Amino acid sequence: MSAAKLQTEIDEFRVPAGDGPCTVWPKEDMFRLLGFVQAETASRLVVACSALCHGFCSSVALMRQCEAEPGKHEQELQAHQALASLELYISKASTHTSEVEGVGTPEAPLTWNGAWDQLRSLEADLHTEMRYVYGMDWELKPGKLVSKKGTWVKRTTQFSWELSETHKLYIPQGVAMPVLQTGQVADQMELKRHEWGPQHLRVWLKPAIVHMLEARRGTWFVYWPHWEDNGNAIVALADTWLKRTTQMSGELAPFELVYVPRGMSVRLTKPAGPVDEQWETSRHEHVHKHRKVVLVAAPSTVKQDKYDVLIGQNDKQQ
Repeated sequence: MSAAKLQTEIDEFRVPAGDGPCTVWPKEDMFRLLGFVQAETASRLVVACSALCHGFCSSVALMRQCEAEPGKHEQELQAHQALASLELYISKASTHTSEVEGVGTPEAPLTWNGAWDQLRSLEADLHTEMRYVYGMDWELKPGKLVSKKGTWVKRTTQFSWELSETHKLYIPQGVAMPVLQTGQVADQMELKRHEWGPQHLRVWLKPAIVHMLEARRGTWFVYWPHWEDNGNAIVALADTWLKRTTQMSGELAPFELVYVPRGMSVRLTKPAGPVDEQWETSRHEHVHKHRKVVLVAAPSTVKQDKYDVLIGQNDKQQ
C-alpha cells in the first residue's frame, strides 16, 4: 500500500478489511474515545493522525488544562466537545454522499433526529444553576466541595438568617457536593452586602443536585426514644430536639436545632423512617436510635436565648 493510500485510510479512521474498508472507531464517538485516555496519550494520537489533529487539537489542549486545574476548565471542555459533536450531526443530517461506482451521488438527507437529540443533550449539559456559598465552610476538591460544618447553599451572599427557607438549602457537615465550576463573587451588589461578601464563592451546580437538595428541605432527625409514634405525627415524651443531622445536639450550631417541649406534636408527611443517608449513617454509635422525619410544614418558632423553640408548624411556609 502506498504512503498516500495509508494516510488516507488513517485520516478516515479506516483499515483494510476483506474487500473494503471498515471503521476503526466512529468519528461521532471520538470524544468518548479521548475520554478513555490521559491528555499526554491523546496528544500522541493527534500527532500521529492528521485528521485527529485537525479535529481534536483544541480538545486535547483543554484536556491538559483540565488535568492541571480540574474544577476550572471541565465545563468548558464539555461544552466544546458537545458543540463539535452537534456540528458533526448537523453536517451528516444536511447532506450525505455515498460512492456509487466511483462517482459521488447525493442521497436523500439523513433524518434530523440525531441532530435534535444531540442539541437537547447539549442544552442539558450546558444548563447549570449558580448559587453562593460561604467559602470558609467548605473544603475545595476537584469537581466537588466538602462541607466542614453544617452550612448553606444560597441564592445571594446575604446572611443565612436573613433569608427565607425557599432561598437557601441546608448542607450537613461532611457532605461532598458535586460542582461543575467555582469562582469568586463578581457582582458588586453581592460583594457590598456585608464585610464577608468577598469570602463567599459562586458555585455552578447541575439542576439535579439543586432538586435533590430542595427535596430535603423538610427533612429533620429525632432521637427516637424521646418520641411517641402516632403514624403521621409524633409526640415529644420529653423535652427534646428536632435536629438537621443525627449529630449529638451539643455538636450542632443553634440554627441546626429546634427545641421541642414535652407534649408537643409534630405532623409529618409520612411515618418516621430509618436513617438512610450515607453521610448520616456512620456519625456515631447511636445513629440507629434516630429516625428521619419529613415535616408536613415548616416549624413555627420563637427565639429563647440563642435557640428556636417550637410552638407549632406554619403551613404557609411550605
